[in-house]
Amino acid sequence: MTEPGLGRAAFADAEAAMAARVSQAGIGGKLVVVRDREVLVDESYGGVDDDTPLSVASTAKWVTASTVLTLVDEGLLTLDDPISTWLPDLEGPVRDATLRQLLSHTSGVKQQQCIFDPGDELASCTQRLLAAPLEFEPGSAFSYGNASYHVAAYLAEVVTGTDFQTLFRTRLAEPLGMTGTTWGYGETRNPTPASSMITTVHDTRAFLEMQLARGVYDGRRILSEEAVAEIERNQVAGYDTSGDFAVNITGIPTYGLGTWRDVPDGDDAIAIMSGNGAGGYYPWIDRTHDAYGIVAVEDRRGAELAVPASQEVAELAMEATGRA
Repeated sequence: MTEPGLGRAAFADAEAAMAARVSQAGIGGKLVVVRDREVLVDESYGGVDDDTPLSVASTAKWVTASTVLTLVDEGLLTLDDPISTWLPDLEGPVRDATLRQLLSHTSGVKQQQCIFDPGDELASCTQRLLAAPLEFEPGSAFSYGNASYHVAAYLAEVVTGTDFQTLFRTRLAEPLGMTGTTWGYGETRNPTPASSMITTVHDTRAFLEMQLARGVYDGRRILSEEAVAEIERNQVAGYDTSGDFAVNITGIPTYGLGTWRDVPDGDDAIAIMSGNGAGGYYPWIDRTHDAYGIVAVEDRRGAELAVPASQEVAELAMEATGRA
C-alpha cells in the first residue's frame, strides 16, 4: 500500500486515476512507484499482485534488446556492422541492415504472420522475413513493428548456438530472479521476442532496478554502462517519426533500443523512458528522481485505448514522484 504522509497525498491523483482506469476497462491491475529504493506506492486493484502473470506485449522489446546487448558486450555481435557479417548468404539490400537498425525499427524488415505462429521456428520464419521485399531501404525510415526483433533474436541464436528462450533465461532471468517470466504460446521454437512475453510485477521490478542502476543488480553486472546508454539514447534522430501509428498512439516521437523516450534530456540523455505495451502494461524509469514505476494491467481493448489510459496514470505518478 501507499506509504502514509506526504507520499500518499502526492499520489492521490495517480491512485484515483488508476482505480478509474481499471474499473472502466473491467480488469484488475497494480500500481507501483519506487524512488531511492523506497516504495512510495504499492496498490493492487482487482486481485492483481506481485506474482500475477500478465501478457505485456511490446514491453518485451526492452527485455529482448537487453538480452541481445549482452552479446554486444561480449563482442559476439556489434551494433553497426551489417548483419551479413553473421549471415553471409543474405542477398539484396537487407545485407546492409545493422543490429542497431533492427532494434530501433529502422531496418525496413517487413512483418509477416509467421512471427506469431507457434508451430513455426524462429530460424525458418526469420529466413522468410529476410528473403522478402523490404518495406524501405535499411536506415532510410522509421516504422515501428515486430519483425525486426525476430531477426535480432535469430542473430543471437546464430552467434551462440543457443535458442532465444535459453539465452534470455541464462543472461537475464536467472541473475535477476525473474522466475515468473515466460514467452507465450507454451512450448515453441518460435517465440515472438517483440511481444509474446508474459511476466509479473515482481520480475519487472528486478529488470527496472537493473536498468536504473545502469546494468548492475545485486552487486552483479548484467549489462555494461555503455549498453544501457545505447538503450536510452535517441536512435531515431533525423528520422521523421510523426506519421508512425505507434508514435501517434504514445505521443512519443523518439525511441531508443527497445524503449520509448517519454521525456528526453537532449539527444543522448534521458529523463524518463518507458517500455509500454499494447495492452497498457507501462513500466518506466525516471532518472531525474532515481525512480521507477509500473502500471501493471492486461487490457485487451486495443492499443488505441489501453496505452493512453495507462499513460495518463503513469504521467500522474511521474509528476507526483517529484513532489513526494
